[in-house]
Amino acid sequence: MGKTNEFSVNDRITSSAYGEGTISAVDEKYTTIAFDHHGTRKFLTTIVKLERSDSVAPVKPERPKKAK
Repeated sequence: MGKTNEFSVNDRITSSAYGEGTISAVDEKYTTIAFDHHGTRKFLTTIVKLERSDSVAPVKPERPKKAK
C-alpha cells in the first residue's frame, strides 16, 4: 500500500474498505476522500492505506436550481 504523503488533492485512489475515490483535502494530520459510492470520509494521514487508481471519477448529475 502507498504512503498518503505521496498523494495530493484530486488524485484518484482506491481503498480496500471503501473502493474508488478522489482526495479532496490532505495535510499532515488528516486526509479527506470523496468516495464514489460511500460519501466523504476523513482519515488520519499517518495510518490510512491507499493505492493509486487509473479510474476516472464518475460524473455527478447537476442539481436543478431552485426558482427564486
